[in-house]
This record gives sequence, structure tokens and C-alpha cells, in this order.
Amino acid sequence: MYQALVQQKVARGYAKAALRLGATTTQYRPVSLTAPMETVHATFLAAFNNDRKFGFDGPALWDRPAVFGLFDTTDVQSGDLLTCAGENYFVARLEPFRPPLCMLCNRVVSIAGQPGQGSTNGDGAVCTDVGASDDYSTAGDVTDQTVLASGWPAFIQIKNKGNAVGDGIPGSIKAADYEMFLPLIPDFVPAIQMAVTTDLGTTYTISAVEPSQYGNRCLMGVRQV
Repeated sequence: MYQALVQQKVARGYAKAALRLGATTTQYRPVSLTAPMETVHATFLAAFNNDRKFGFDGPALWDRPAVFGLFDTTDVQSGDLLTCAGENYFVARLEPFRPPLCMLCNRVVSIAGQPGQGSTNGDGAVCTDVGASDDYSTAGDVTDQTVLASGWPAFIQIKNKGNAVGDGIPGSIKAADYEMFLPLIPDFVPAIQMAVTTDLGTTYTISAVEPSQYGNRCLMGVRQV
């Protein structure tokens, strides 16, 4: 059998299972950097579980946001955003014959930087080191940073307990590193020294970015004044 035909049957099987186990889910396919969840793409029934065999014998763990989705995958692609039962998810990976890998999000973020920074379409791109930060994550002169993307669901967690920063003098401030998982964003990749502000008002400075077909993984530090 052709792979596409087998995948079609698998997708239908997931849809039938979701009719029994799923909850109403809204799907978004972002086209805007500043309003990714403005227009509904589709609605369907879906269930999520941390077990790819869908045993439903436990919830998603606090520090492990990767879960598997049980829903009709006929019109689903990496980067799609989903809301289900008050939770936000983004689709990270979709492969034939396998349940889609989704990331459970705990924050909604906006990203600020120099105008044109992060653009992947060649429109107004600038040096990614503009506004370079010092070791205290103050990000240097940020007076001309502007919001480049907003309203994006993300997962943020503490990466480690804390690192000495600054000149290493005893008593200098220690700040934890944070890890952020972002979905694929159209024509945009976060860059170092960008500012990330959450719906709680906390602002971080990006120190490293790992873009991939799954989305964007970033290391950050809390921006200190």
C-alpha cells in the first residue's frame, strides 16, 4: 500500500478514537507574528497523553511538556497551535503512522528585538548581536527594541539552579538559566539578546537559540535592572 493511503487510514483511526476519548479542540495555523491565534483554522476532538500507546495511566509530568496527540491528523502540520480544555499546545513533529508530538505550554510570550532582527525572508534583517548584553543579562541599550512577535504559547522551565555571573567576585548575583520551547514561527527565528516577556510580566534575555524542524529551543536569563 502507498504510504499516503496507510497514513490516511491511521488518521481516520485516530479520529474515531478521539470521538470516544477526546475533548473539543481549536486549531490555529499562524500567519501573523503578532496575532498567531486570531483566526480559527479548524475544530476537532482530541486527547493528549504522555504515553504514545495512549494508556492514559498518568498525567503529563511537570517538567516534561512533550505529549502525544490523539486526533485526526489529516490537516495538521508542525507549528499548528491547539487549545483544549483550557490548555495550549503546539504541534512539534508529525511523522507517518505515528501520533503527533505536541508540546504542552505554560506561558504566552512576546519577543522584542531590533527592527528586522530574526527575519528569515531577508526583509530588513540586521546583525544578531545588535544590543549585545553584558553578563548581568541587562541586554545593553534596549531603548530601540520593539515587539517583533506576540501572543505565542511557549513552555518555560528552569534549566539549572543558578550560575555565577559578572566578574565572579564572591557575593555576586546568581541567576538561574531558563529553557524555552517555542513553536515554528512563520519567517522568524529568535536571536540572541532578544527580550522575551511572559503574560506574568517576567522578562528574559535570550542567550542561545537552537532552531529545528520541531520549533525553537532557547536558553534565557531573567533580565536584571
